[in-house]
Amino acid sequence: MLSKPVEHRTSHEFEETLETVRRAIEKAGMSVFAEIDHAKAARENGLSMPETRVIVYGNPKAGTPVMLDTPLAALDLPLRVLVRELPGHSSAVAFHPMAEMFEELGVKREAAARFDVVQQAIVDEACGGCPTGTRDHQATSPHS
Repeated sequence: MLSKPVEHRTSHEFEETLETVRRAIEKAGMSVFAEIDHAKAARENGLSMPETRVIVYGNPKAGTPVMLDTPLAALDLPLRVLVRELPGHSSAVAFHPMAEMFEELGVKREAAARFDVVQQAIVDEACGGCPTGTRDHQATSPHS
């Protein structure tokens, strides 16, 4: 079962936050594998939405051993982080904590916990320790 997302608001504009997240991923020794631009897809289909990107990232040296030991973990790897534009020139960064779910699949606790530590470090880098973190994404979403 996927855990509730953790979302942090930042006072930075969307593009600045997006770039900071990308740099933080690289700084953590990981690679960006893909970027999904939901707002662009919406525009291409005659719809509109605030800037919304999902960055897919990871490190095969960390993820491969987990997937070899627990093949079902491959359904949730690589990791993903959401960066979205908020009203008032600010943005939010969100992710699903993976440790609890990975432990339920049988991933060793120490290995599972490392995923959450890396994800939180990326978010902290992006928004300077954002004090507005919440595990209830509905509470921080103006589009709920």
